[in-house]
This record gives sequence, structure tokens and C-alpha cells, in this order.
Amino acid sequence: MSKTSFQRLDWVLRGLMVVLFTIAGAMKLTAHPFELHGFAHFGYPLWFMYAIGIIEFAGGFALLHRRLLLPAAALLGLVLVGAVASHLRVGDPLPMALPALVSLAILAGLAALHRRGRPA
Repeated sequence: MSKTSFQRLDWVLRGLMVVLFTIAGAMKLTAHPFELHGFAHFGYPLWFMYAIGIIEFAGGFALLHRRLLLPAAALLGLVLVGAVASHLRVGDPLPMALPALVSLAILAGLAALHRRGRPA
């Protein structure tokens, strides 16, 4: 695969993750009813929803900066692992955790691209 193809793949995956995490973070920070219900379902306090919202919102934007991509991907990956664990802990069916698992796979792919130094 050429360098240009890797760059395109990098920007498509980054763009997707930036949109996903900034929207998800904004929904938590604005106390969207969907998020309020989800965090109550998991038994988490309200402050935790806001903390995750800040991490997601800031982490989403951090993915745009090459120097911050790896630490942001690692932090967001931990959030996603926590989301999967939360679903499993409360007995949700595995498909409920699928969005987090797919996002985790995309972040892992981005991290792998950048660890190898392929995208510019």
C-alpha cells in the first residue's frame, strides 16, 4: 500500500473517531437523556458521566494532533474497555457492547498505523 493510501486511511479513521468521540462526549456533558439512562443502568454516579464526557470530548479532538494521537487513543481505549466491561457486568447481551468493541478495533488500527510511522 502506498504512503498516500495510508494517509487517506489514517484521515478517514481519525475523522470517524473524532466525530464519534466529540458527539459522545458532548451528549454526556449536556446530560442527554440517553446518557443519563445509560449511566443509571450501569449504577454509576452522575459525576462519572461528566468525567467520561470530558475525556471523550477532549480525546476526540486530541486524535487530530499527530503528537497526541497515541496517548489519546490509549486513554479512549481504556474508556471503551470500561464500556464493554460495564455492559457485561450488568448482564447486557454482547451486541450491546458491539459499538464499543468496533471503536476499540478502529483505535487499535490507528495506533498501529502511527506506531509504525506510516502516515505523515
